[in-house]
Amino acid sequence: MTVPTLRTDRLTLRAPRLRDVRVVTKALNDFNVSRWLTQVPFPYGMTDAEWFINECHRGNFTAWFIWADDDFVGTIGIDGELGYWLAQDAWGKGFATEAGSAVLAHHFDTTEADEVRSSHFVENKGSQNVLTKLGFADVGAHAHFSKARGEDVAGRSMRLTRQGWQASRDA
Repeated sequence: MTVPTLRTDRLTLRAPRLRDVRVVTKALNDFNVSRWLTQVPFPYGMTDAEWFINECHRGNFTAWFIWADDDFVGTIGIDGELGYWLAQDAWGKGFATEAGSAVLAHHFDTTEADEVRSSHFVENKGSQNVLTKLGFADVGAHAHFSKARGEDVAGRSMRLTRQGWQASRDA
């Protein structure tokens, strides 16, 4: 899938580029960020970022890099499940909700999907709040292995239906 550039009031979401390796590596080589993710190792190196970007180019992941002007904010993607992370200095500014809204609108506008799943670690109240604001509903407990932590971490699975998305946009 070709990843189109998406724009919001404050953000530009665009396809990952190899020239972004350094900013991605810097943001993810922060345990306060990587500890909330399942597939991201810690420490996170430039070869990890290169691998991810190349996998996106091969079509194995659908992801956008999030930018606020010239500042790298984080990553968001949707491959059956919505996933995202933000650099620590971008937390608490509404960027995840804004980017999530743009990606979900694109997803429901361009696919026949009836739902999107996502999840968050129980301790990650910020991510829980983002998903709730986007209209996701809790559907139960799970545990995911966190590479950065090296252990299973309790989490919550969430679901957003097309009908729920439309209702939240109409409100």
